Amino acid sequence: MTLQVLGSSWFLILTIAGFLKVLIVAGGMSITNFGPTGWPALLSSLCLFLFYLALCWLILHRPAPAARSAGILPSLTAFTGTYLPWTFGLLAPGAASAKLEIVSAGLLLIGAVAMVVVILHLGRCFSIVPQARSLVRTGPYAVVRHPLYLAEEVALLGILLQCYSPIMLLLFLCHWTLQVRRIFYEEDLLRRTLPDYDGYARSTARLIPKVW
Repeated sequence: MTLQVLGSSWFLILTIAGFLKVLIVAGGMSITNFGPTGWPALLSSLCLFLFYLALCWLILHRPAPAARSAGILPSLTAFTGTYLPWTFGLLAPGAASAKLEIVSAGLLLIGAVAMVVVILHLGRCFSIVPQARSLVRTGPYAVVRHPLYLAEEVALLGILLQCYSPIMLLLFLCHWTLQVRRIFYEEDLLRRTLPDYDGYARSTARLIPKVW
């Protein structure tokens, strides 16, 4: 329960910060502002706020797992892969052109909406560290096995475009490497715990349909 409270507290902080950002963006725009600082930024900020709020709630109310990965490395990989990328916007100020700002806002909006949809569909089966509760294979999980990670990368690509620098690109690539390792940890646990997972894995791509 202590880890649940700690994990939930982090997303509560992000939820509050996200809500404040929504207020700031809304307060600085007009009803006809469809530029990068207007409706696209407001909608993407609102979706990220809802995403953080959903995570905060689900971490506190999820049931106990049927199994979890042994050792500290899978958990450390999962925590780093989850929490590191959302600091990207804090590490470098936005300096993108107006066109890149619009593309960035679009990617953030698409990724954030998709994350909210996946989290709500996943419900109490959601976890950060590799854990097995039950096999979800409907909705977004009928398209790919890890739709939440796919949506997250789309949103993070939007942040990368907004705050691009060689250091940010390196951090993004490090995050992607951690996510791939995280996927393998999770799939190993699910295969050992859930009998139907092998059949599901054979019929459903990991992240990109018909590619991988």
